[in-house]
Amino acid sequence: MSLTKLHSEAGMEWSTVVAYGVGYGLALSVAFTVALFAGAAASRDFLLNDYPEPIQERYGRPKSARGRRVAVAFAVVVWGVCGVPLVTAAMVGLDGALEDGLGFWSAAVCAGLVMLTLSLWDLFVVDWAVLAGLRPRLLTLPGTEGMEEYRDLRFHAVAALKGAPLVVVVALVAGGLAALLA
Repeated sequence: MSLTKLHSEAGMEWSTVVAYGVGYGLALSVAFTVALFAGAAASRDFLLNDYPEPIQERYGRPKSARGRRVAVAFAVVVWGVCGVPLVTAAMVGLDGALEDGLGFWSAAVCAGLVMLTLSLWDLFVVDWAVLAGLRPRLLTLPGTEGMEEYRDLRFHAVAALKGAPLVVVVALVAGGLAALLA
């Protein structure tokens, strides 16, 4: 086999990994967004701790019992009902799509891309465009309407960076599981 053909096939393999990672990441992002709005409709304070401190202070009360229940349900839906099954589906599909099957690196990169896509979607679409830009009433805590802290793009970027290690952890765990099961 020529070096050019080998390079071309390796490039095609990685483009498949990227396509699966980003595609399933977008599917998880849409599910996340739907769950977010459903959660807010059930209890507007369910993500109270994710708002900037001045907004939490003006809101002036702790997360309600209903908000705590909705936060748990949100986590179960996003990660248990959507996240794990979607990452698993991505791995199964990718295993069949790759000539040599699923290995550590292909699984790790794909799972990392699923999480990275979700993180970027959350930052750019949910936090910056929707929450900071559109500021829908449903995602605005009562009594905090009009606060400039909703438009604090730096706050959202820092929060996204704090979640970045999760991308690496999920990637390494998925890669490790793929290597063990292969």
